[in-house]
Amino acid sequence: MVETSITLNSADATQIDRVQATATFTNLNTKQVISSTNFYGNKLTEKVLRGAYQISIDGIIRYTDKNNEVKVRSFRSKTDFVSLVNSKEQSIEMQPIFID
Repeated sequence: MVETSITLNSADATQIDRVQATATFTNLNTKQVISSTNFYGNKLTEKVLRGAYQISIDGIIRYTDKNNEVKVRSFRSKTDFVSLVNSKEQSIEMQPIFID
């Protein structure tokens, strides 16, 4: 098992207050799918089996923009290949793509 943390960061945001989303980890070898909604602020931590993964996130994000305005927007984010093989925690940074 490997503990991985995903952090969502956006160039549009000075601070991300809350993420309400589902992250889906698809093991590219076994095709096993793990879903998680355990975001704390803009970070999600999950334990998965070691291997190669595709990760996708869909949901809603609340953030403060550069004009100091609070915005709530729908987003998605995806990476087609991440190797999760280290025994230590692995950190992944992903960028939200706003879909509204």
